[in-house]
Amino acid sequence: MIETTVSTVINKPVSEVFAYICNMQNQTAYNSSISSSEPVADTPNEFKIQIDLGILKLTEIYKLEEIIQNQLIVASCHSNSMKFTDRYEFKNSDGKCHLTISDKMELKGLFKLSEGLVKMNLKSQMTANLNALKKILES
Repeated sequence: MIETTVSTVINKPVSEVFAYICNMQNQTAYNSSISSSEPVADTPNEFKIQIDLGILKLTEIYKLEEIIQNQLIVASCHSNSMKFTDRYEFKNSDGKCHLTISDKMELKGLFKLSEGLVKMNLKSQMTANLNALKKILES
């Protein structure tokens, strides 16, 4: 299991940051691994996402498991190659949003052999994605 956490303070109110992130279609703007995110018809809180990991491209369902308004979003994806859970925590910090994103990933099958490489790259990728998100929201 690979566990990675990143955090930052975004110079916007929690409610604005929460609303932007809660719209999973926005992921393509700041998450370099997500090339597409579309709602699944007649299934609230599920999104069909295309994940591009360079060596592997997947189309999977990303499900919002838990939402606590302006506090928490938990979303997960389960596929034959991997399963991961993302946890977004929002806290007010003097009118700004302190955002913490945690990812727990388990690689499966032959993909498990690349765990060391994925672990090394995931932290830097999550940091870059968080910086892109911060730039979008603060501009």
